[in-house]
Amino acid sequence: MAMQFCEKCCKKTEQKEIIKQKPSKYGKSKKEQFKAFLEGFFSGTASPVLASLELLDRYVECQDCGHRKLENHGDEFQ
Repeated sequence: MAMQFCEKCCKKTEQKEIIKQKPSKYGKSKKEQFKAFLEGFFSGTASPVLASLELLDRYVECQDCGHRKLENHGDEFQ
């Protein structure tokens, strides 16, 4: 765990990294789910590592107060 400044506690605290899947931009119907599958399949064939990172959000969570902050740094998280 890394020490970072927590905006809620206003001090440096230990921060834990949490990786969560981004919510789908597609609907719940079979047609929309098929579109999501095709997009993932074709983006995964070009670059499998970057395709999987595009589906993730990176958060850091304060171990003292539990405050979470989204920290998607770098092009792979955009």
